[in-house]
Amino acid sequence: MLITIPRKIYLAAVSAEGETDLNAFDACLVKAGLPQVSLIKVTSILPPNIQIVTSPPLLPLGCNVPSIYAYTVSEKSGEIIAGALAIGWTGKGPTLVAELAERGLTKEEAEKEAYKRLIGMAKIRGLNLTNYKIISVEHEVKKCGCVLVIAAQVG
Repeated sequence: MLITIPRKIYLAAVSAEGETDLNAFDACLVKAGLPQVSLIKVTSILPPNIQIVTSPPLLPLGCNVPSIYAYTVSEKSGEIIAGALAIGWTGKGPTLVAELAERGLTKEEAEKEAYKRLIGMAKIRGLNLTNYKIISVEHEVKKCGCVLVIAAQVG
């Protein structure tokens, strides 16, 4: 069994348009700087000493990247879609991540909901947040829009 512990993550909150839902999602990956990888969805727990890198690293073509992410797509012109990702440090406990992307939410509403979820995750574990960071994105759909929030393991 292969067990890996992430040391570095890259955070991004992006939006894009596409001809189809797949194209819109793919355009978000390109915009986030992750055009050449396959994502592996993982749950929302990271080690306490996780480091955040500020720019997407050059990853090998086709590599599998464990990622905490949420996205939503809409084909309803004029609809607002938004996503947020909240990351919270708990001292010596795990680093927690709460992510969401939904239709009909503003960026501010998504941020509030992500923070609420983060607080709930800490409470369930009997932990207190020592610090937190929220990234978010909002998009008004033209033809087929997508928002993506992601914490991708890059080291």
